[in-house]
Amino acid sequence: MKILKRIILFLAIILSVLWIEIAHADMGAPELREFEIVVINNNGVDYYDYKGDIKGHLDKNDTVLVLYEYDGQYTIGKKASRNGYEFNETIGYINSLDGFSLAEDEVDPTKLPDDASITKYDEYRSAIVYAKDGVDVYKGPSDVYDKVGHINKDTVLSYKYAVETYDNVTNIYISNKDVKGWVEILDKKVLIENDTQYIFRNDVNTECGTIPKNSITTPKYKTDSWSHSTLFEYNDCKFLYDAFRDEDVFAVYPNNYKTLKDITLYETSDSNSKEVGTVPSGSEIIILSSGDYFNDTQNIKYIKYDELTGWAIVDDESLEYISENDEKGITEDTIKITEEEKQDEDIKPNKKPIFSINAFIIVIIVSTFILVLTGVIIAILVNRTSKNKKIESKKEEEK
Repeated sequence: MKILKRIILFLAIILSVLWIEIAHADMGAPELREFEIVVINNNGVDYYDYKGDIKGHLDKNDTVLVLYEYDGQYTIGKKASRNGYEFNETIGYINSLDGFSLAEDEVDPTKLPDDASITKYDEYRSAIVYAKDGVDVYKGPSDVYDKVGHINKDTVLSYKYAVETYDNVTNIYISNKDVKGWVEILDKKVLIENDTQYIFRNDVNTECGTIPKNSITTPKYKTDSWSHSTLFEYNDCKFLYDAFRDEDVFAVYPNNYKTLKDITLYETSDSNSKEVGTVPSGSEIIILSSGDYFNDTQNIKYIKYDELTGWAIVDDESLEYISENDEKGITEDTIKITEEEKQDEDIKPNKKPIFSINAFIIVIIVSTFILVLTGVIIAILVNRTSKNKKIESKKEEEK
């Protein structure tokens, strides 16, 4: 029984740690640029573990790094090295920055050419202020720095520096008239330049009208990666739409494939629609866009073969991947605009609910641990029962 308790305790600890890490990444806890803080409180400051219990104490003048900020809680750490590899090691959490002071008052990327935490682009990129009340500008890429100005809604910005992790931008450095500093793009405050083209597989109803299927568009702006929404425009009306893993709107990412069987192309993604042609087995094609297994659209693909384009229902086993394709998109934008559907030129938020992929991951991880734990418990109980039967059998033989 002691072994069983240890196994259960071990699995519970692992599950708790994983749950905390996933919660940090769940739509609202992106990794920010680390910044150093110094303890100025004469009595020092306590820090805590993930359960809220005191884990340790920092004395006056001690310095730590702030690695994350999530729901008012800060993850702190220190630089460490092991086997010649340097990394940031988490030591605990603090609930506020009271008792601390910033080690640097300002972050000017033009004076930090070798700072790996700041991305410098080859060319200036475009952004637009989307928040109704505008956005504040700070001396550093966090609201813990001093505020230096404010920019109103719909102001177009240009930037060449950003805090970015794996193409996920959190803050950009702008120079707007007399204001220079950092603005946060999270929570749809600021929209940044979009580089993805989309095709509407089905008719999509929006507050700007019904966008017809097979429409193709390249939106100019998008939100941060955690809000994963795109600013579409239709009938001189703008609206945010969550096209992430959407079953009606597919992103265009061209890839070269070879067909391993004949493939029929249709006018729409419905196989009952009009046939537009057949791709012979052994042909080289470009799959311009396809669905994914999260919404059961994985086998729906938009294909280009020579001068022919159309939809096909085909599984990956019928295709051989060759390489990525350099084509920037499909064609010129084809969204149709009718005079009868024109509406006001307001930028309106879309009310479509957001699908959280992280919630799906949490369910999978929790389910896996429950299955493993159940299996272990059953194995132990079966083993115990078998031993008891052997003992009883031996006693019977001795009698």
